[in-house]
Parts: sequence; structure tokens; C-alpha cells
Amino acid sequence: MKNNKLFAILLILAMSFTLVACDLSDAQYETEITEENRVELLDKLGIKLYEEKLVKGEIPEKQEVSEEEPMLFSYELPSIDNYVPDVKGGGEVNVEIFLPLENNGSSIRELVKYVAESFNDSKLKNSNGQTMSVTIRSLDSSLAEDFIQYGAYMPNGYIAANELYGLLMQANGINVKKLSSRLVGNTMGIAIEKKAYEELRQIYDDVSIYTIVKANLEGNLSIGYTNPTNNPTGLNFVVSMLAYFDENNPYSFEATTDFSEFQNTVSSVSYSTEQMLRAVENGQINAFVIEHQAYEINDTITSEFVFLPFGVRHDYPLYEMDYTTAEEEEVLIEFSKYFQSEKVQGYADGFYFNRDDAYISTVSAEKYPASMITEILKFWKEEKSSGKQIVAIFVSDISGSMSGRKIEALKESLKNSMQYVSENAKVGMISYADNVYYNLPIAEFTEEQQAYFAGAVDSLKANGGTATNNALLMAIKLINEEKENSSKEIKPIIILLSDGATCSGYSLRSVEKLIGAFDIPIYTIAYGNDANVSELTKISNINGGVFINSSTDDVGYAIKTLFNAEI
Repeated sequence: MKNNKLFAILLILAMSFTLVACDLSDAQYETEITEENRVELLDKLGIKLYEEKLVKGEIPEKQEVSEEEPMLFSYELPSIDNYVPDVKGGGEVNVEIFLPLENNGSSIRELVKYVAESFNDSKLKNSNGQTMSVTIRSLDSSLAEDFIQYGAYMPNGYIAANELYGLLMQANGINVKKLSSRLVGNTMGIAIEKKAYEELRQIYDDVSIYTIVKANLEGNLSIGYTNPTNNPTGLNFVVSMLAYFDENNPYSFEATTDFSEFQNTVSSVSYSTEQMLRAVENGQINAFVIEHQAYEINDTITSEFVFLPFGVRHDYPLYEMDYTTAEEEEVLIEFSKYFQSEKVQGYADGFYFNRDDAYISTVSAEKYPASMITEILKFWKEEKSSGKQIVAIFVSDISGSMSGRKIEALKESLKNSMQYVSENAKVGMISYADNVYYNLPIAEFTEEQQAYFAGAVDSLKANGGTATNNALLMAIKLINEEKENSSKEIKPIIILLSDGATCSGYSLRSVEKLIGAFDIPIYTIAYGNDANVSELTKISNINGGVFINSSTDDVGYAIKTLFNAEI
């Protein structure tokens, strides 16, 4: 009897697992996927696209951060608690220092952590006999600046990668004082594949920044750099390149005209260093921007590339915020002195810092007004697509796993992020559960299209399975049709917003090559702490996109940062 009961329980459990198991299909191809037959093979999959009725919604009012309302956008920011300090000080006078990072493989985080811990352990005392200490918190460069600009979280100090970021803070209304021009020596430059480097020497006799610009314009070099809106190295490269064209006024007509011509031949502008390095691995570029220390620490890069220093030095200047007290300033000054001690600098030498001390910046950051940095970034954003029209489709997961706070966060973040999309871009929207729905046909993001976009977002409801790959294939089909019918050259982007729990439709394994055949980058944004990071990362890696992991609460900021940089 007991055995019969046990068998019945096991049978019920087995049936339960069967009911919740994913029902994925595998695509079958009778021939190799090529550029000539990819559309036909996609059509043969028989994925149906259900067109939704267009309904206008309310367009969110565009806001501007001002000194009177600095907290206006602070709700977009994630909680500072998500960024646990690398080092937590416990002295009688403790100051917090932000260490903005760009995730390029540099050892700066490890070095600063070592110095901060040593400084705290030394229990140095200030002029009043109080023990001093520092707290170090590492986070992305743009996020660090936004916390301060919006008044959401206020550190006492800020270690910037270069002095251009100090100017950028000032341009954005953040009052800072430079306490030290250099904590540790480093430079930015261009890494050139050794084979390409030798070919340039044969063609031009010498390899310099002049050679690189000329070679790129003539198609003898494929260069890539990182987005200057969220990356210190990218900002350095853009400003320094403009200064190369006109040293006295990087924002002159001559400089911007020459830069536009150069930008039209740039092979890749990457959202992140990671994305740029994937472009290197895929053979899309054979030259790219990188910090010297990050170059030296990577054995693969040093063995295959030659480094050419360029632009403003990356000496990690230390800045003090204007609200810092005299006691707190004393801690920052003593920390700077400690950092520059012989002991610490010797330790830094072991991590390949201080290797380019003879190099003098080709650009003097202090020579230009802070406002020029803002103007340059506005100009760059207009030029970044090299004359191509952006065509973006948002693919929104509305399956049952997105119900509750996830779907509400998705809708809130999409509506809020509309203000960061250029009106010249073409935008469409797809949503999916078991089926795929065409919520918004692709069109320029005019006021009318924005109203339809808002209405499409308002109508999203979570229910059903998760046919992620079916939705992606339909987005690819629509963008490809737009590309074939457009009189302009386009820059296609797919943005997938999902928790990644694919449970119906075609499996990624079976359609991965077909997705890759269209070469359209897919940016994946993960919702929630339970997101399928592995699958979303695989999707973004197919065509050199980017995976962004975010909690449900901070997804608004993640989307804002991506939109502001890419669309």
C-alpha cells in the first residue's frame, strides 16, 4: 500500500514537471545559411506576427536638470546600497571617495583598495589629534557623476580617470576643486594590431596620430573607440581628436568638419570596452583605444598589438567636492600624499602603472572652458551614427514571469526613457508571450509616433509563455525590410527587455546562426534578480551587442543610460 501511495505521489510530481516544462522547438535547415537565403529561411519558420491596434497615449514631459531642481531625476537612480564599498573607513574623521570605473581590465580598483586599507591601518591623526580614514566606493563613471549631480548621494572626493572628467563635472554644475593632478601615472592611447602596424609603416613610413587618421580615411585601418558619454577613455579620444584637428579651438567649424569626415570612416563606436574588445576578436577592427596599464596587464593584447600613446594623460587626479569641511579636506590631502609615497608608487609599478612618465599630453585639459566639453558631447551625439539613420525596435517580454513589479517597471522605464530618443531615429515596438505582437510599426520618432509609442507601452499586460527567439526573429525581419526599402543607410539596433526565461517558440541553439546571419546588434536588458543572465548574454554576444544586468528597481536608469548613449 505504501509503495502504491509513493508511486502515485511520484506520478503527480512528474505530471507537474511536464506541465511547467518549456516547450521549445528546433528550427530545421536543409541548406547552409547565407546572406542570399537568410530571409527565405526565416520566412519558412512560419512565425506569425499579430498586429496590434494603434492607440495614442500621453507623452511624458521632457525634463532638464537644473540647479533649482537637482533631485528631479534622482528616482531613476539605483540604490547606492547596491554598490557596497570596497573599503569602509572607521576613523574619527572619515571621508568617502568615489572611484568611477570603465570596466576595461585595469587594476586601478585593486590598487586604490590596497592604498585605502593601508592608509586606514596606519591610523594617521589630523591636526586635532583625530584618527583619519577613507571609504572607497567603486561604480560606473556616468553613475558616479549622476549620484552627485542629482544630489542623491554625496561623497567627499572623486578619483577621475583624467582631467577631462573634472571639466565635465564642472560643466554639469558640480563644483569641485582639484587636490592632486596625479595619484598614479597612466596614459590613454591606441592599440594597433602588429600586422596592421607594419603595413602602415610600409605605406606611410611612420606611424603617428597623423598616420592613423589618414589610414582610417583611406581604408587602410579599422579603428574603434568607446562611447564618450559614459566612458573616460572614449571622452579623451573624442576631445583629443578634435584638438588634433584644431588645437586652439576643438569645437571650431574646421575641427568638427574634419572630425565628421573621420567619424564616417570609424568602424566601431562601442557602448563599453567589453563590446569593443569583442569587435577586435571578431575581426571588425584592428585598432582601438585603451589605457596603457590595461593594455600592459593583458598578455593577449600586448602580444598582438602595439601601443601608441595619445591625448590627455590618465593620471587619476583627485577632486574634492565643494561641501567638504576643512577636517574632511585634511583627510583627502593626507590620503593623496600617502598615495604618492615611494612605497605605494613602488607597489603600483608592479601593476604596470607609471610606465609612460616621459609622455606629455597632446591636449591640455585646463586650456579649454568646461562648457566646451558639454558642447562637444552634444556635437558627438549628433555625429555618432556617421550620417546613418538609427532604426531601433524595442522587444518587450510580456510573459507571465514578467507579471507584477517587473512589467510595471518595464512600462515606467520605457515611458520615462522616451525623452532620450532622438526624433530623427526610427522606432518600433514588438511584445511577446507565447505569440509575437507588433505594437508599433517602425517610423520616425515624431510627436505623433511618440504618442503611439506611449499608447503601446500603456497597453502592455503580462500573461502566458515566453517566445523570446521568435520575437527577435520578427524584429530582425522588420528591420531588414526597413533596410531594403530605405533610401538612407541605417544603423539597426534591437533592444530586448526581458527576464530571459525563454519557455516557448524556437530554441536559441537552433536559430542562433540565423540571427547571426543578419548582423544586427541586440542589446539585452535583464529584469529582476532571477533573470536568465546566461541566455541573455548569449543573445547579446551573437552580433556584438551589449548585455546589461539590472534589478527591477534600477532598470529605469539602465535604459536611460543605454538610450542616451546609443539612440
